Amino acid sequence: MDRIKKGFTLAELLIVVAIIAVLTAVAIPVFRVQLEKSREAYDIHTMRAAASAAVDLYYSGVTDEASANAAGMSWSDQGDTDADSNAYGAYDPTGKIVPTKKDLPASSQTYGKGTSVNGGTKYTLGNPNGAYNAGQDYTNAVVMVSIYPNADPARVDVYWKNNKVNNNYVGGQQRKNVPKYSISITIDE
Repeated sequence: MDRIKKGFTLAELLIVVAIIAVLTAVAIPVFRVQLEKSREAYDIHTMRAAASAAVDLYYSGVTDEASANAAGMSWSDQGDTDADSNAYGAYDPTGKIVPTKKDLPASSQTYGKGTSVNGGTKYTLGNPNGAYNAGQDYTNAVVMVSIYPNADPARVDVYWKNNKVNNNYVGGQQRKNVPKYSISITIDE
């Protein structure tokens, strides 16, 4: 009695392998973009949390050097006018703002997730350039906050600054001591 052998021919197996290779080649770039979008979403979430913490500090009375120091922030009078004076600090993702980047815990020295791969995320809040540039590398950066209580109107700025590679703003400066990309919240009372 002749047995009928069941199985796949070599040609059929090669076709299946080719189909899997094509599907993989298509899926990997899509997966990379989706992964980058999630990194960018984390970075924007961190900026928004820092902005919320800074606005809370403004409403709790951070208006001068003494109140900034009491809130655990630094104070700068280096601007040309009183309106340029500001309380500033580095944001720790646990929700706390510390006086400088050096004061961040070791686990928070750099916490940006976005890489230079552009995931296409766009986010603009109070800054015509945008709050976040998806084509920049945020992996060596931390979020900084500045509260300008004497500006007219008062405002809060939130931006990324490199912490390991250099001390520059991520994405560069718009003008001296002003980051090109930031969240800028105007506080109307």
